[in-house]
Amino acid sequence: MSVTLILLPLAFAAAAAAGGVGALGAAVTARTGHGTNGADAAPEIRVRTRMKDSTLLADALANLGATAINVARSRVTAEVGGRLLTMTLTEDAVWEAHLEGTGVTVAGATELLQQLDTQYAALVQQAVAAKIRERAGGAGFELVSETRESDNTVTMVLAVRA
Repeated sequence: MSVTLILLPLAFAAAAAAGGVGALGAAVTARTGHGTNGADAAPEIRVRTRMKDSTLLADALANLGATAINVARSRVTAEVGGRLLTMTLTEDAVWEAHLEGTGVTVAGATELLQQLDTQYAALVQQAVAAKIRERAGGAGFELVSETRESDNTVTMVLAVRA
């Protein structure tokens, strides 16, 4: 079996929320029928995502234990738990994730994408915090303190230099 997940950028997802798009992991459309008779077609699920950068996406996959990761600007493939994950960036800047293999379910695919989104968010946070540390002095700020909470939220306190 296989499942295709359409990963809507948050900006698109927020606009579509009024039209019924649910939170990450919530199936908006779970439809079959891409094949000629619809019986062998993969269900399609639309979920929100913040994923944009294919390099960070590959790093997030590695953090989840994925192997055979292959990265191109608009395509990322990996083996995750014995299943093949193919992520393709469409012309509309929307990632489509297709998961195939024995035992793939809509719930399992959605859970995998939730885990991937969480890993991706952590990597984005680390990258942003590093940029703040690097650029604070040049922008007239001094990093006074930095704390990390149990949920890995980073809080930075910056002071304006006189």
